[in-house]
Amino acid sequence: MGLGMEEAPAGRDHRFSMPICVARPVAVFLLGLLFVLVPNARCQAAQDPVGPIVIALRSHDFADALILSQSALAAHPKDYRIWTLRGMAAAGVGRLPAALAAYRHALQLQPAYLPALEGAAQTQMQLGQDARPLLVKILAQRPDDPATLALLGMLDYRKNDCAAALENFRKAASAVEHLPEALSDEGICLSALERNDGAVAAFGDALALDPSNQAARYNLALAQFSAHRLEDALATLQPLAAATPARPDVLALAAEICEAKGDTAQAVTLLRSALLANPRDVDVYLQFATLSFDHASPQVGIDVLNAGIGQLPREPRLYLVRGILLAQMGEFSRAGDDFDAASRLDPQLQFLGVAQGLVQSQEHKPEEALEHFRAAVKAHPTEAYAYYLLAEALAAEGKPEGSPEYSEEIEAARMAVRLDPGLVAARDLLSTAYYANGHMNEAIQQSRAALAANPDDEPALYHLMLALRKTGRNEEARALVEQMVKLRTSSKVNDAPARHYHLYEQSAPGVASQSPTGAQ
Repeated sequence: MGLGMEEAPAGRDHRFSMPICVARPVAVFLLGLLFVLVPNARCQAAQDPVGPIVIALRSHDFADALILSQSALAAHPKDYRIWTLRGMAAAGVGRLPAALAAYRHALQLQPAYLPALEGAAQTQMQLGQDARPLLVKILAQRPDDPATLALLGMLDYRKNDCAAALENFRKAASAVEHLPEALSDEGICLSALERNDGAVAAFGDALALDPSNQAARYNLALAQFSAHRLEDALATLQPLAAATPARPDVLALAAEICEAKGDTAQAVTLLRSALLANPRDVDVYLQFATLSFDHASPQVGIDVLNAGIGQLPREPRLYLVRGILLAQMGEFSRAGDDFDAASRLDPQLQFLGVAQGLVQSQEHKPEEALEHFRAAVKAHPTEAYAYYLLAEALAAEGKPEGSPEYSEEIEAARMAVRLDPGLVAARDLLSTAYYANGHMNEAIQQSRAALAANPDDEPALYHLMLALRKTGRNEEARALVEQMVKLRTSSKVNDAPARHYHLYEQSAPGVASQSPTGAQ
C-alpha cells in the first residue's frame, strides 16, 4: 500500500542514557533486625541508651534519632550499636557519607555486626560504590537472606552478568517483588535474553509498585511489543503518548507498534507529531523514511527528509536515506549525489541494514574489549573470526591512517581474509577503511571479493558503488544503485522490536531518580 501525503515510517533505534533509580531510606530497611536485637526498646530506655534511638527510628523521626545518638555516643563512644543507629539516622535524613562513616566506625568496633554490615552495604550502593565485599560477609552469616541476594543481583546486573543477576533475583524473589529497581534490572536482563514474557512480568510488577514511574511504563510497553502483545503495548504506552509536552521517543515507539498492527495512517500521524515536538530528532526522520520506502511512497519520505536536512545539514544518514528513496524513484544521478554527500560527511558510514557487530556489546569498555580480542587471537591464531573481531574493535577506536592502531586493524582484517577468504564481514571492514582513506582500487577489490562470496552484501554494494563513482565509472555505479534498491525491496529486515529499541536503564542504586526526556 502506498503512503499518501498524510502518511509515514518505522525502524527507529532508541538509545537512552538517562539513569533512573529511586532512592529509598536505608534505615527503614534495616530496622527489622534491630527490633530482634533490641526487642523491648521502650522498656529498656531508662537503662540502655539504645532504646530511645530505636524508638525514634521506628517513628521515622530521623532528626531526633541523630540528636539522641550524638548524646549517647558522648557517654558511650565505643558502643557499636549506637554507631550503627547513628548511621541509620543519618541515612534517613539523606546524609549518606555521614551514614557510611558511622557504619564503618561500628564495624571497626565489631567487624561482624550484621546491622552495620547491611547498612554499610546499602549505603555504598546508594553512593555508587562497590558493596560486594560487604554483601559477601553478610551472606556468610545469612546465606539465604533475600534482601542481600537482591542487592547482589543488582550488582551483577551492573557488571553485565545477567546470568548471575537472574539467579540471585530468583533466590531473592520475596525481596525483589518489593524493589522496583531490582525488578527493572531483572526485566532488562530477561529482555536481553529474549525471554519477553518474563520481562513483561518484571516490568509490570515494577509499574504496579509505582504507577507514576514513566520509565517502568515505557519498558513494559517495549517488552509487550517484543512479545507481540501489540494491543497491550499501546494501552500501556497511551498515558505517555497523551502527555504534554509531547515526547518524541514515546510517539516513535507508538508509531512502530501501530505500523506492526497494520495501522499505517496512525503511525504517520504519530511520527509527524514527533517531528513537531523535536524537529532535530534524526531517528524520527529515519523511521519516516523507512516507512516511506516500505510502502513504495518515496516522495513522501523525500519531502520529510528535505525538511530534516534543512534542520541538520551535516547529518550524513539523512543524505544516505534520501539517496535510497531517490533511487527507488529512478533518480539515480541525484541518488548518487546524495551517496557522495553522505560519504564526504562520514567516509565510514555503512549502508542501511548492516549489523552493528559484536564489539558494541563492549562499547562501554573499549580497552577491556581490545585486550579480550588480542588474547583470543593469541589463543586461537588460526581462527579467522578472532582476527575479525580484533579488527572491528580497533576500527571502533577510529584511529587515523599511520597510527599503530590503524596498522594493527588492517593487519588483523587481512589475516582474517587470508584464513577465510569468504569472511564477508572482514572484507567489508577493509573496504570501509580503504575507502575512508582514499584507496579506491583496494576498496573496489575487497568489495568485489565480498560480493563474490555474498551477492546480497549491502555494505559491499554500497562501498563499491561509491568507489566506482570516485574513479569515474558512473555507469557501473548506477547499476549498483539499482541493485541496492532491489535488494532493499526484496529483503526487508524484520528484526525483533527489541533489536531496534533500548530499554531505560538504571544508575547505581540510590542515585536520585532522573526522568526521561520530557518527563515531569
